[in-house]
Amino acid sequence: MSASVDHDAFHPPTSDDPWWQETSWFTFMVPERNLYCYVYPWVRMNQGILGGGVMAWDDRGRTPFDALHWDYQWAYPYPEPGDLRDITFPTGISIRCLEPLTRYRVAYTHPDFSFEVEFTAILPAHLLEDNGTGTFTGHLDQQGRVTGSVTVAGETLAVDCHAHRDRSWGPRVPTPGLHIGYDLCTSADLAFMAYSAPDEAQPDHAGNLLGGTLWAGGELATLTEGTRRIERDAGGVWPARVVVEGVDDRGRRLDAVGTPLNWMCFQNLPSMTNLVSLVRWEGTADGTPFTAYGELEDVWDADRYRRFARD
Repeated sequence: MSASVDHDAFHPPTSDDPWWQETSWFTFMVPERNLYCYVYPWVRMNQGILGGGVMAWDDRGRTPFDALHWDYQWAYPYPEPGDLRDITFPTGISIRCLEPLTRYRVAYTHPDFSFEVEFTAILPAHLLEDNGTGTFTGHLDQQGRVTGSVTVAGETLAVDCHAHRDRSWGPRVPTPGLHIGYDLCTSADLAFMAYSAPDEAQPDHAGNLLGGTLWAGGELATLTEGTRRIERDAGGVWPARVVVEGVDDRGRRLDAVGTPLNWMCFQNLPSMTNLVSLVRWEGTADGTPFTAYGELEDVWDADRYRRFARD
């Protein structure tokens, strides 16, 4: 489903539900340093609060307490949401839409970690309505190229990568028992994203794809079937390898194996725990070999994850 330029702006809440939440997410990476960065402000309009922030990590830390940088809010007073197409949040994040659904300038200022990057879309924005998990009413995904620079503890690094952005809106209610997978890969000529429903009862937490897209050979198509599984390390918690296999609505096959380059575990909401890794993907798409970067997300209801991690 295609998106409209109106999706660049905040969506007026359709009810007075206090859990109505609007998110905007940009990512970038410096693969040679195993560095990955999330830019993730979110607003709960009916509560008048701002949350989220900037998170960056490499292979030297696995929690917010030993991450490269972590500046995350839960309940920053924010009674006036402003215009998401040209906004500077009080937390130092700024987002400016330079061309609707195509180009965005994203910047952040902090004494220890700052950046200025530009996202330029390489694919149309893909709109997904309610996925049945209770995590959003609408969700927009888009792949692009990110260029600019990031300064870490006084050292400035060039940013030139292919990465992902997304948007979501709607009631973000706690979902007991939630466990979903979200795998992304983007390069100059290939990209895929895959939603899945892992099953702990299956070997390697294999599960069926819920949806997604494949861009290969200049053609963008919808993933209609497939599987995804995570192979864990010796401790049984951290992902050691992720395998995505699928077929799109043109009959083309995707076979991708991802190797994590770093690991992070954090709660982005009190009820939701995320395991995230920068990933180097290798495989074939419609028979053509590829190597590219992206990520894996292993998203859990916090109580369910706690039981899994301690089992």
